[in-house]
Amino acid sequence: MKNPPPAPQKPAENKRFRYICLAVILMFVALVRYRLLGIPLERDEGEYALIGQLILKGIPPYEMAYSMKLPGTSYLYALFMAVFGQSATGVHLGLLVVNLASILLVFFIGKKLLNETSALFSTASFALLSLSPGVFGFAAHATQFNALFGLCGLLALLQYAERPSWFRLAGSGFCFGLAFVMKQQAVFLMLFGLLAFWLIERQREPAERTKTALRFAGYSSAMVLPYLLMLLTAWLTGTFDGFWHWTVEYAGQYVGIKTGSDAWRLLNLNFPGVIEGYGLFWLTGLVGLAALFFPRKSVQHRWLILAFAVFSFACVVPGLYFRQHYFIVFLPALALLVGVGLHFLEERLPQKHWVRFLPLLFFACMMVLAIVRHSTTFFKEDLNKMVARTYSPTNPFEASLEIGRFLGANSSERDKIAILGSEPQIYFYSKRLPATGFIYAYPLMENQPYSLDMQRAMIAEIEKARPKFMIFVNSPFSWTKSDASAKDIFNWYDQYRSQYNMVGLVDLNPTGKPTYVWREALNGYTPKNKAQVWVYERK
Repeated sequence: MKNPPPAPQKPAENKRFRYICLAVILMFVALVRYRLLGIPLERDEGEYALIGQLILKGIPPYEMAYSMKLPGTSYLYALFMAVFGQSATGVHLGLLVVNLASILLVFFIGKKLLNETSALFSTASFALLSLSPGVFGFAAHATQFNALFGLCGLLALLQYAERPSWFRLAGSGFCFGLAFVMKQQAVFLMLFGLLAFWLIERQREPAERTKTALRFAGYSSAMVLPYLLMLLTAWLTGTFDGFWHWTVEYAGQYVGIKTGSDAWRLLNLNFPGVIEGYGLFWLTGLVGLAALFFPRKSVQHRWLILAFAVFSFACVVPGLYFRQHYFIVFLPALALLVGVGLHFLEERLPQKHWVRFLPLLFFACMMVLAIVRHSTTFFKEDLNKMVARTYSPTNPFEASLEIGRFLGANSSERDKIAILGSEPQIYFYSKRLPATGFIYAYPLMENQPYSLDMQRAMIAEIEKARPKFMIFVNSPFSWTKSDASAKDIFNWYDQYRSQYNMVGLVDLNPTGKPTYVWREALNGYTPKNKAQVWVYERK
C-alpha cells in the first residue's frame, strides 16, 4: 500500500517560514557588520566623516573642506555621528542600519515584482553581495546610500502603482532625488524613476493623459527638490561659489579625464575583484536577464526589472573609472535578476520528486561558496590586517588613528593642521580644523585645467592659516601623480617645511604593521621603507 502524499503546507506556514528566513538573513548581516564596526576609516569615509564633523560644529560643506561630491552623504554621516558618536564605530553603526534597511527594501520590492520565494532568493543574494570585500562592502561609501534611497524610491513607486496617491508619488520622487544628492551618479536612478513612472502610467486609460501630465510634473518636481534644497543651503551659508565650482565645474572636468582605453583597462583591473567568490551570482543574474526576454506570465514586470538593471548599471559608468565600490549601486538589480534566474530555472524543471529542489540546492551552494571564500574577512581576520590587505599597507589607514591621537593630544581646539596628501581621515581623528579646504591632493595632480590654480590656492590657504602641524604623506596612493602633473606644490613644500620641526615619522611597512617614531626617538632613526608619513610642528 502506497504512503499518502504529504499534506501541502498552509499559506500561513509558508509565510512564517519565509519571515524566519528573512530574520536569519538580517541577523547574519548584523553579526558580520558588528565584528567590522571598528575597522579603520579609509579616505572616502574620512572625507564624509570630516565634513560631517564640521557640519556638527556649524561649519557648512565647501567652507573648510572641498569635495566634488554633493554633500548628502556628509549630512547623513553627521546624523549618524550625532546618534552613535564621532568615531569609526559610529560611522559603521550607521552603515549597519542602512544596509539592513536596504535588505528589507529588496525583500518588499521582490515580493511586488516577483513572488515571495524569488524575493527571498533576491534578498539573501543582496545581503551577501553587499558584504563583499570586492566592492569594499565594509566601508560606508556614498554608493550604499545611493542604493538605499533608490530602493526607497522604487518601492514607493510600486505602492503608488497599486494605490495611486500624491503622497506615494511625491515620496518616490523625493527619494530618487535624495539618491542623487548622496552622489551624482544616481542621476541614472532618477532617469529610471521617470521611465518607471511612464511604464506604470501607460497602463491606464488614455482618458487620463491630462492627469498623467500633472502627475509627471509633480513627480519630477519632487525629484529635484532635494537638489534645490542643497542649492538653497549653499546660498544661505555663503558657500554657493565653492559648491558650484566643485560639484559642477570641476566635476565636469573630472568625468572627462579617462579615455576609452583607460576604461577598458580599469574594468579589467577591477571587475575580477568585484566578482571574486560571487561568480555564480553574476552568472545566475545573466540567466535572469535572459529570462526577461522570454514571454512568460510569471515575470509580469519584466520591462520594469530590465530598466532597473540597465539604469543601475549606468550608475557604475560615469567617469569610466569602474571603481569597485561603484558596483554597489548595481547590486540590488543584480539580486533581483538572481531571483528571476532561479525562478526561470525552476519553471523549466519537472515539478516532481527531488528535481524540483535543484534551484534551491544550487542557490544554497552559491551562498555557501561565497561565505566560505570570504569567511576570513567575515569572521576571523584582524581588522587592521584586512584593511592593509585590501588597500595596501602603504595606504596609512591604520596609521591615521595614531597620528590623529598625537595631533589631538599636542594641540588645542583652536589650532589648525595641514595635510599634504589625500588623507582626510587624519583630520577627523584629530578633531582639529583643516588649514586648507583641499583635503585631497588628487585634483592637484590631475591633467585638468584647474590643477595648477588649485595648487596655488592650497599654498595660499596654508600660508595664511599658519597651521600648528603639517603632515606630508609620502605614499603614491595619496597623490597618484604623473609625469604631466604640475610640481609647484612640491617645490613650495621643500622650502616651507624649514619653518617646522619634524616631530613624528610613521614608517609604512608593506609587509607588516607601521612603525611610529615620535620626537626624541627620531634622532638617528633611518626610514626602512619607501612610504612614510612625516609630521611637522611649527617652530
